[in-house]
Amino acid sequence: MPLNDEKIEQTKEQSPKNTAFLLSHSKEETEFFNAFKSSNLHHSWLITGPKGIGKATLAYRIARYIFSLSNPDHLKNLNIKIDTSTPILENNFSYEEEEEGDDTEDMGFFESDSVAVSQTSPTINKVSLDKYDTSPLKLSPTHPIFERLNAGGLTDLIIIEREYSETTKKLKTEISVEQIRNLKEFFSKTSSEGGYKVAIIDSVDEMNANSKNALLKILEEAPKKSLLLLICHNINGILPTIKSRCRILKLSPIDNENMKLLLRENLPNITEAEITKLINISGGSIGNAINIYNNNGLDLQNKIFTIIPEIFNKKSTGILEIANLVSNEEVFKIFQHIILNFISNAIKYKSKIKLENIDEVERTSLETITNHYQNIKALFTIREGLLNNFKLYPLLNLDITALIISTFERLKNVY
Repeated sequence: MPLNDEKIEQTKEQSPKNTAFLLSHSKEETEFFNAFKSSNLHHSWLITGPKGIGKATLAYRIARYIFSLSNPDHLKNLNIKIDTSTPILENNFSYEEEEEGDDTEDMGFFESDSVAVSQTSPTINKVSLDKYDTSPLKLSPTHPIFERLNAGGLTDLIIIEREYSETTKKLKTEISVEQIRNLKEFFSKTSSEGGYKVAIIDSVDEMNANSKNALLKILEEAPKKSLLLLICHNINGILPTIKSRCRILKLSPIDNENMKLLLRENLPNITEAEITKLINISGGSIGNAINIYNNNGLDLQNKIFTIIPEIFNKKSTGILEIANLVSNEEVFKIFQHIILNFISNAIKYKSKIKLENIDEVERTSLETITNHYQNIKALFTIREGLLNNFKLYPLLNLDITALIISTFERLKNVY
């Protein structure tokens, strides 16, 4: 399922570097702002939470705001009205009140149920999010600092992320120790603009043992007016010595109403039906939702639900069709997410937990698998087995088609 040119451009525009708005994390933004305007700003912040909920967006937002201050030496006198020099966007779009929808649970093992609405729903007009974004950290996309950051023109900012390998033509699997050691040299130099020097590491989860140890040394000897913003997807995998030297900002999954707003902003041609489905499969992650949409994941999900009853009736011709749709590793990740979400829903369904608003295609699939297994323990066994298979895939370089076939075999046979 290759991306067309329009979706490729959408993906570029949706980069955290280019994202002006951040919704659903006002509490955490205010916490940082209050610390920043005090006389005792901590030098290292660990921004943690599930992937795709806005952690990197918040890091860039913090960096832009700090660099936008005209006189960084006046930190002790900061107050809530400090950003008067920042032009505020005007709402140039009309907006109609939202219809109230059902609330769903946050992402977890028992995550939100899938919902289907008629695909004939009208296309939704793109709306401005400016009036919903009331954070003191907000900076207009027309601000010079915004443009300079996007163009790489801030010499007091360093961004550390996985590098591109000319040999493999892919991103490297880890952030190297050399990249982290460059931070020491970066912080040793005087700020070119007389303010803070800021480093964004995206993400610490992708650092190896040596690079983590090198980072720890920097955290122990952080110079004045230095700020490290560490993005972390799984805080349980971070060294306790690193966590203890950071102030932690824990971001939660985005709530449903803000997900609606963000989907409309980022995907102007999306329908109400697609919004509902994405909210229920993405677990409060706007990044996850956009990725699913751009890679035709909703179509893939519908096809998976369609063939599951056929598989249990020993009609497996649709499996190869699914394999053909999963054309690359990114789509395969979406396939994994759909399957694991389905098994979680099957466990809830078997447990008599009410699943609201699921369509007939998914309901038929759930009834098929839950009727097949009399013992709910089998569903837990299936889920555990699939998780192990998916974890081994990148390590053993397994064939995607073979793994898809074995996935559906595992659905109907516990082994």
